[in-house]
Amino acid sequence: MPEPRLSRRAFLTYLLGLAGALGVAGLLAPIIRYAYPVAKAQVLPKQKVGQKSALTPAGDALYFDYEEAPAVLILLKDNTPKAFYLACTHFGCITKWQVNDQIFFCPCHGGKFAPDGKVLAGPPPKPLVELKVVADGDTLYVEGTV
Repeated sequence: MPEPRLSRRAFLTYLLGLAGALGVAGLLAPIIRYAYPVAKAQVLPKQKVGQKSALTPAGDALYFDYEEAPAVLILLKDNTPKAFYLACTHFGCITKWQVNDQIFFCPCHGGKFAPDGKVLAGPPPKPLVELKVVADGDTLYVEGTV
């Protein structure tokens, strides 16, 4: 009977080494992705959202999807329209517009954002991603990010 080319001990050593390498790669991949994000070209289409007259600065919000992601359009107290992606910049949970408090609230970790998208409290590292609002008369469009 011919002797096997690879002993059981050597096979198990290789298998354990492979499992360890995959485990280390799995731990390092998110860190590397965070440290070196991929820059994407921001050529996004113009999309009709709604009428400015349908909103009031008192806190009305118009929800819509832009590029398959949830977004919202609100009017600030100075009657300026603002649009944001609703994904929290902490872990991507969907924020909720709180009409009474005039803030965006992230239910996952308690992040709070001002009506202009800036971080007020909690763990989010950056403001909400703002969409460029284009007005054509009373009709409002979004076109890419700011």
